[in-house]
Amino acid sequence: MTSVTTQRNTTVSFQSGALWASAFVIAALIILQAGRLPGNPAYAETAVNADEFTLVTANSGRGGKADPNEVLYILDGRGELLLMYEIEDVQKKQIFLRHGASLPTWFANAR
Repeated sequence: MTSVTTQRNTTVSFQSGALWASAFVIAALIILQAGRLPGNPAYAETAVNADEFTLVTANSGRGGKADPNEVLYILDGRGELLLMYEIEDVQKKQIFLRHGASLPTWFANAR
């Protein structure tokens, strides 16, 4: 009886090894740089206008000095609506509708 033993030889070429190593280095650099990116800060008292919508943010005057409550006013030109939202605590990630009104009705009542 003859026993046959086979040995499996797997060699990785230098080029493919260098390619895999550089891929890992690039992936590590991407992860490190992504961790250094700043958050998207929001600044009150700014306005944005796009199409038929205007958004204005302002400090509501409530809350602490470190993190005051913010108010978002949305003016809908198509629907002629004014909506007011308040963000009480940014950490909770909640926004509350505080008031909504039809602009033609407001102006008619003002006369």
